[in-house]
Amino acid sequence: MYFKDLTKYKYMNKEESLNIGWLKKGHFFKTGKVPEEFIEKLWNYLRYPVQVCRGFHTCDFCKNAKANVPTVAFKGEKREVGYYEIRVWGQDKKVYAAPSLILHYILEHHYKPPQPFIDAVLYSDTHSKEYYQKVLAYSKGYDFWLAQDQTKL
Repeated sequence: MYFKDLTKYKYMNKEESLNIGWLKKGHFFKTGKVPEEFIEKLWNYLRYPVQVCRGFHTCDFCKNAKANVPTVAFKGEKREVGYYEIRVWGQDKKVYAAPSLILHYILEHHYKPPQPFIDAVLYSDTHSKEYYQKVLAYSKGYDFWLAQDQTKL
């Protein structure tokens, strides 16, 4: 599934979000280093899934990755990815929509998201009640595993 970064999100819901990290083989994406703090905070976002699906997407760039639900590892922990999305609310009131595979793309394929998204993640706090309430409101009150993290292996 490919959508150019910072274009209007149209995948599953009609919402005012911007696409980030919807990569696919054959489409250019920027590469480079990102701050470690950004990776740590993005890791926390994977704990708060939205748009949970029954099937899963795999990485288009990895060989032999088609059989199982993809995982991403960070600091000795693992999470399942590929079957949900995340939302990041920026200070500028913009909302960014990313596939849960985004951290895999960053760690394994050196994808560098646009700076406005990096800034939004860096200045956010997924552990706040405000973020939790935003995710609940987005999901119309349905708690997609927020009480118990089921993305961790």
